[in-house]
Amino acid sequence: MHRRPHTDLTWGQQLTLLAVAMLTSKGASGVTGAGFITLAATLAVVPTIPLAGMVLILGIDRFMSECRALTNIIGNGVATVVVSAWEHELDRDKLKRVMRQPASIEAEATA
Repeated sequence: MHRRPHTDLTWGQQLTLLAVAMLTSKGASGVTGAGFITLAATLAVVPTIPLAGMVLILGIDRFMSECRALTNIIGNGVATVVVSAWEHELDRDKLKRVMRQPASIEAEATA
């Protein structure tokens, strides 16, 4: 039976991980698969954490990357609607038409 390794981190190590994660994650959001590289680089800062466990994460990272991308797209769409409504520039009638029949709006845009 395998045991989960118990890794105690000091406050200093935790704060170091937080600071490095905040710095390394800034450029990773727009690159597919960059989350895993960012995680590996961040965890490499504290030698107490076993990097061998990263192999387990690598197996599911592709699926998780797709989920992160989908969440990002949905968030961008919701933010666009919220900001346009906040700025009083949302055409609610056109929004309703698009939500009911998106193909007709695409035909209008290409014509």
